[in-house]
Parts: sequence; structure tokens; C-alpha cells
Amino acid sequence: MADRSYPYRTALITGASSGIGTALARQLAARGVALVLVARRATRLEDLAEELRRAHGVDVETLPADLTDPDRLHRVETRLTDPAKPIQLLVNNAGSGAAGVFANLPVDGEEATLRLNAQAPVRLTRALLPRLRAAGHGGILNVSSLTGQLPSPSLATYAATKAFLTHFSEDLAIENRGSGIHITALLPGLTRTDYFTSNGFGPARMPGFLWLGAEQVAAAGLRAVAAGNRRCVPGVSYKVAAALLTVTPPPLKRTLGRYLWHR
Repeated sequence: MADRSYPYRTALITGASSGIGTALARQLAARGVALVLVARRATRLEDLAEELRRAHGVDVETLPADLTDPDRLHRVETRLTDPAKPIQLLVNNAGSGAAGVFANLPVDGEEATLRLNAQAPVRLTRALLPRLRAAGHGGILNVSSLTGQLPSPSLATYAATKAFLTHFSEDLAIENRGSGIHITALLPGLTRTDYFTSNGFGPARMPGFLWLGAEQVAAAGLRAVAAGNRRCVPGVSYKVAAALLTVTPPPLKRTLGRYLWHR
């Protein structure tokens, strides 16, 4: 039986076709939450939607969209503002970024990373937030990354967008304090998803104990936004690391970043 106690009954998830996005969709569907799934890969979205309908009997819409395309982004904004089908929880999960020395990477790809990781969450949040404020209830979960908390050579644009997303989330949480709206930045460390493995940062390079599962990250994020926590770092070891980063001198941070990411 679905857990009907979760405070949000409808949710829109970007980047839902794999990794953390798929884990979020499965866990919300298990709580009886009606879903709108957004991603580029229409076939994978529809397969996931059918799985969730069968397993949990929930309503699931699919909205294939490349959020770097202004027209497709506008379609998702329009869905968020549909008064007949209100959304209570927005999950800005879609993200990408190439690994490599910035001077060697195609500038169009770096610009696309900016649009997907930063511009799209800003526009989608701006589309929904006035409606949440009017209702006095709702949540926004922004999937950021601990990568944005220290220098990350070889991931310069990606890390910068994640730093932006964390700051954006925390500022909005302050602006909406006492409004009934919960805004949470989710900052996972290394997670077993397509992003890190496709960019060559898989277990062969990083020790196995450092890796989190997408299900673990999703569960932590959903608990955090329901509880009204402004920042969530999944995993005990990463919680410790995040705390230490706040007191680590900048030169040591640069050394650590060079050790972890530079190739």
C-alpha cells in the first residue's frame, strides 16, 4: 500500500530517465505521488512511466524535452503553470557536463551545460514558485553536488553550475522562510550514475567505498525537502567532508581539487 503521508501529492522531475532522477520517480510513485517525468529520451521515459503505473497505480505523464532548447523548456514551464493540474513538488535534477581542460572543450557544449544546469532550474523555479506561494504549500528540490564546494579542474563549468545551484537554493529558502514552501539543495558526492562513469571517474579511478547509490541519494533528498532542510548531504562520510570543507584553507582546497579531478 502506498504511503500517503508524504506532504506533496504531485511532482515534476527533470532528468527522470536515468540515475538519481529514476530513483526519485520510483520512490515518489511508491508514496502514491502523481508524476510528470521530463527528459530527452522519450522511449526510456515511457518505459519508466509504464513501470510505475503498473507497480503503484499512480498517474504518470511523460514530457520529453531537451531543456537546453528554449521552445522545449517553455513547454515544461507551461506545464508547471497549468492551473488544472497543479504541481506541488519540483525536482530540478537534469544536469550534464563534459570533463576535460576547459580550453580544449567545445564552447557550445560548455554553454549547453550552463543552460541545462543553471538556466533551466532558474526558469522552472520562477514558473512554479508564485503558484506555490499563493497556495502556501510546496517544495523545490535542486540536485546540486559537492563538486561545487571545492575547485574542480577538469570539471570547471559543471562544478561552477553546481555551486550556483546550491547558492540559488539557499537564497530562495531564506526568501521563502515561513511561507510553507520548502527549498532544498541536495549535494551528493560520487554517485553511481551515467554522468561520472561516462566521464571516466568510475570505481576504477575512485575507491569503491566513496560511491553512493542513486537510491540512497534520492531517499535522502526526498526526506530533506519534506522536512524543510535547506541543505542535504547524503552519506556519513560526505557529511563529515562537507563540514571540513567549510573550515579548510583555500590553498588546501585547491590541492585537494587538483588531486581528485585533474587528469
